Amino acid sequence: MNGERPSQGPLAWMARNSVAANLLMMTFLIGGVLAIPRIRQEVFPVFELDTVSVSVAYPGASPSEVEQGILLAVEESIRGIEGVKRVNSSAREGVGVVTAELLAEADGDTVVQDIKNEVDRLTSLPEDAEKPTVSLNVARRAVLSLVIHGDMDEDILRRLALSVKDELALDPEITMAVLSGVRPLEIAVNVPREQLRRHGLTLEQVAAAVTRSSVELGGGGVKTDAGEILIRTDERRRLGAEYADIPILTRPDGMVVKLGDIATIEDAFADEDRETTYNGKRAASVVVYQVGNED
Repeated sequence: MNGERPSQGPLAWMARNSVAANLLMMTFLIGGVLAIPRIRQEVFPVFELDTVSVSVAYPGASPSEVEQGILLAVEESIRGIEGVKRVNSSAREGVGVVTAELLAEADGDTVVQDIKNEVDRLTSLPEDAEKPTVSLNVARRAVLSLVIHGDMDEDILRRLALSVKDELALDPEITMAVLSGVRPLEIAVNVPREQLRRHGLTLEQVAAAVTRSSVELGGGGVKTDAGEILIRTDERRRLGAEYADIPILTRPDGMVVKLGDIATIEDAFADEDRETTYNGKRAASVVVYQVGNED
């Protein structure tokens, strides 16, 4: 009436249409409530590290030998690959690691394959160096750590922790559960020097016999009228007692010397200077990791 123009914009429209504004607000509120169960909860965002590692083992080499013989050649081969932003390397006794930092827009899988192709072409690496290992570094997020502790034998504690890990793995919402804080198992074979001299053996001969007798190989397949039959040799031994009957030496008179006759075999833990405790008692832990889009 006084000649002023009516206010324009969304706020003015809502002021003139209060019912529509309330309905719009209710729509947003209901939509938010319905979306809550589908929102993934996480402590930190899951992301893929933009680095590729090239690891090369060089047994017995000093850090300077690793640098000259391995790192410089690997760096030169991958520095010009598309998608690589920066190359860093570190040398330790017996191993060298080259880390390639990728550009933000680079495709990690493609760069990994390009780096692997370039590293496989290298012919200047030392003969004693092992085959390079190329991997894309991916972060795993631990969401739960469960600790089992008490005054008990290390073997019993490990068995108990494994049973807890297996129970957690049965949960359909858990993909990865890892046992931690315990020493790995190993089968210890101790051959006294007197036994080696008595039978004219060397440790290399004993080790070769054990290796030959603990293999798991595929032997191909045989086609029949009923279908194809797969042939497989499963001689892998998983307990120390199973190694005792491995033949080490056969004498001209037919006498067979077995591993159990010359060696002490026992199931034991790896000889590592590591001990995990909780409140002063021996402990083991089971760590649950978030995988993919899991909550």
